[in-house]
Amino acid sequence: MNNHPTALYIHIPFCETICDYCDFAKLQYFRFFAEKYLQKLEEEIKSYKVNKDLKTIYIGGGTPTALEDDLFAKLLEMIHPYTQNIKEYTVEANPESLSINKLRLMKKYGVNRLSIGVESTNDEILKAIHRPHTFADVKKAILNAQKEGFDNLNVDLILGLPNASKTQLKKDLDNLLSLPITHISCYSLTVHPNTNFYIKGVKEMESDIERELYDIVEERLSQEGFIHYEISNWCRPGHQSLHNDTYWRDEQYYGVGLGASGYINNIRYTNTRSINEYLNGVTIKEKERVTPDDDKEYFIMLNLRTNHGVNLEDYQKRFHEDFYQIYQEKINKNIANGKMIYDKKRGNIYLSYEGMMILDTILLELFA
Repeated sequence: MNNHPTALYIHIPFCETICDYCDFAKLQYFRFFAEKYLQKLEEEIKSYKVNKDLKTIYIGGGTPTALEDDLFAKLLEMIHPYTQNIKEYTVEANPESLSINKLRLMKKYGVNRLSIGVESTNDEILKAIHRPHTFADVKKAILNAQKEGFDNLNVDLILGLPNASKTQLKKDLDNLLSLPITHISCYSLTVHPNTNFYIKGVKEMESDIERELYDIVEERLSQEGFIHYEISNWCRPGHQSLHNDTYWRDEQYYGVGLGASGYINNIRYTNTRSINEYLNGVTIKEKERVTPDDDKEYFIMLNLRTNHGVNLEDYQKRFHEDFYQIYQEKINKNIANGKMIYDKKRGNIYLSYEGMMILDTILLELFA
């Protein structure tokens, strides 16, 4: 494993509005808090002595583009010293706050990938879940991004929102595919405690409905030449998320900001979600020292989420044992029933689409 993290995640918790389903570390935007937050964020980044040879940076949220232009520029300037060897530099944005000025600021500072929170293309559904944008805003934001030179664009879509039918999902896909996007992330609605959906009694969809929706996405995006390279992610060839691949390959990374998680020197950590604690200098809330057995489970579980799966040579180098030999009986059973594929030429064991859809079941079987 690379013990020299080459990925940095930065969390900006501020939002203009709080969506009904959101469980991320977030709070309503106030300039006073944002100014203090950026100061503490810079202190935290410096405390890690972050490498100057980072390969990926991802600024997530919350809504990073909720920052006013001068504070957004201050954030990008703060990170600039770490961008000299960057291959992929992503910023999350919401359509309503992705202004021309912010696009130009990001271009100036080397951002080369945008991840835009769309969630649905139906204006009534967006309004019902307290998203402050319309599909017209989405189109405008994406076309403006393209005009400003951004050619690596992800959109997020939530499956299973209230009143969102299969017909609506097909419309969502048609609408999004009419735009110059290169990546789509599709997530099933999860109802977390303390969210508005939980308070309102909104229920998650049944597993058979969830599977039907994923089948619609898989069929439509495959027709358009998208690659299903991770359970919830599809991309045009050559546009996989390099940053997220760090997580899925179980490599180490820095995580800074409210509620952020990181993995450094075999310790997985999670920061406080309390803005008051964070502004008072408290950062890490939980730590987990990863044992060798834990590391194997993480490695298998995360790599099997992807279309590259477990590479036998990588596993051998990291754990000094033969993955196929240890799990041979279970692997062969899943190969026989079409859930797993063994690419002997590449030395990779990975899941078929059918296998990806029951990953939890396969992992339980492997680790039993």
